[in-house]
Amino acid sequence: MKRISIIFLMSIITSCHSQDKDKPSKKKTTTTTTTSERINLELPINPKTMQTHTTEEFTEQDIQKYKKNKIDGGYEYTRADGAKVLETDDELILFTRDITPENSLFTLSKEYHPNRRLWMKYNHFVNGGFIKGVFYEYDESGKLTKAEDYDKPFKFTWEHVKKYIEQDLKLDFFKDEVNINNYNGLSGGKPTWDINFKGNYKDVFGVYYVTLDGKDGELLKVKKILGRDGEQQIIFEKK
Repeated sequence: MKRISIIFLMSIITSCHSQDKDKPSKKKTTTTTTTSERINLELPINPKTMQTHTTEEFTEQDIQKYKKNKIDGGYEYTRADGAKVLETDDELILFTRDITPENSLFTLSKEYHPNRRLWMKYNHFVNGGFIKGVFYEYDESGKLTKAEDYDKPFKFTWEHVKKYIEQDLKLDFFKDEVNINNYNGLSGGKPTWDINFKGNYKDVFGVYYVTLDGKDGELLKVKKILGRDGEQQIIFEKK
């Protein structure tokens, strides 16, 4: 499948213990999510509460418009409602459309089968961060085949994390270049939230990496990045 991640804002953080270990890869050649992980996240598909079929597609008109406007990196434009849209392709076979509403912290990503029918859709934190809510996957006929709840392992929710960032860390999501990932714990260990930012921590400016417990929000670790080579200073670590 095509890649989910856009390069993280703070690529100097080389040891990120992130959700990428558990979320499906978008590269078509690397669909390697394990069966046990998917079963643990999977939701029952209930026709009474969930759309179980889609007719959405990347139309021939969309393709022609894309070919006409594509430059290196794809085709990027702003809709009338202010949302930014980025369309990309894999050798003009598999198309992806990323939609980020104006002033939003989340991007809606949609990927399409080679027959142009919708394949996957999911919301993720901007710039390649954690997946929020349900990840939907459809077969080539448009039938819903997977619905995985990525919020499920976390008792300390995204809303709690947002409040912590704004009230405790006193950060501005855009000004302080905040990026958020998480680890769901299905491969072992506890669920965690990983917060990267460039700003002040206890009145000292720098690039920081903060880890919170995904169950109760307890602070587990704070690291400061000291240089371009990724040197780290442990500011705090729970014993």
